[in-house]
Amino acid sequence: MINTSTEGIRELIKQGEGPNVEFKTRFTAERLIARHLSAFANSGGGTIIFGVSGKGEILGLPREEETVTLGRLKRLAESLLPIFVYKLGAVPIDGKPIVYLHVEEAPDSIKPIRVATGDTLTMRDGVAIEVTQAETAVKPSRSVRVFVAMSFREEEEPALVDYFEAMKRAVLATKLPIVLIRIDLVDGDYEISQKIMDEIDKADVVLADFTLSPSNVYFELGYARGCKKRIIQIARKATHLEFDVRNWRTIFYRNATELEKGLESALNDAYAEIVRR
Repeated sequence: MINTSTEGIRELIKQGEGPNVEFKTRFTAERLIARHLSAFANSGGGTIIFGVSGKGEILGLPREEETVTLGRLKRLAESLLPIFVYKLGAVPIDGKPIVYLHVEEAPDSIKPIRVATGDTLTMRDGVAIEVTQAETAVKPSRSVRVFVAMSFREEEEPALVDYFEAMKRAVLATKLPIVLIRIDLVDGDYEISQKIMDEIDKADVVLADFTLSPSNVYFELGYARGCKKRIIQIARKATHLEFDVRNWRTIFYRNATELEKGLESALNDAYAEIVRR
C-alpha cells in the first residue's frame, strides 16, 4: 500500500496525474469511478484523489461533502473489491479536506474485476478502457474439477435444489470442460469427512455456498483455503457470514436466475486462471 499520511498524499499530488493517479475535484458519476477502480485493480493498481484539480491544485472538499464522498466510495468499493485490495481515507492538506481511494492490483485468483455491466477494464496510457472478450478468452485445454460445498438440508429449504441446478446451468453456459463434484452424489463406501478432504485435494476450484450458514461449508472452505485452492464464495442475499469469511469476495444472489448469471462469469474467470498456471 502507498503512504497515505498527509505528507504521503501531498507528495503524490506533487507528482501529478499519471497512469496510476487520477485527480477529481469531487465525486462524479459512480459508473465512471467504478471503471477506474476496475482498471486499477486489473492493471497495476492506482489512486483516485478527490478535492484536487486536474492541474494538481489543492481545492479541498466542503466538510459535508467529505463525509458524503467517503460514504459513496465505501459502498462502491465494497461492491467491486475485496477489502484487502483497497484503502479509503481522508487527510487535511493545507487545512483542506482531501479524500483518497487507493487500489492495489488484485491477485490473479480474483481477476478480472468487472463492473456492474459485466465489462472488464484496464489502464492503457492513463485511460480506463474495456477489454474485449477476444482479449480475455481462454481456449479450453483441460477439464477443471469444481468441488461444491453447500447445505444438503433440502427438506428445510427446497430452493437448494434449484440453486444446484443453476450451478449446473452456469457450467453449461461457459461451454468449458468443468466438472461439478458434490459429495452426496459421489458413489461408494467411505468415511465422509475423509472423502470430502480427498475430493478437495483433487479439486482445482472449491465453490462454497453459505446459504443457510451450514457448518459443513465452513469446515470444507477452511480446509480448501489451507490447501490454497481457488475459491468461489456465494450466498443467498441476507445470509449472515461469519467474520472469518465475510471479507472475502462473495457473489450474493436472490434466486436461481441471479446465481446462474453471476456464477457463469466467476467460473469463466476461475477456469482461465487454472489453465494459465
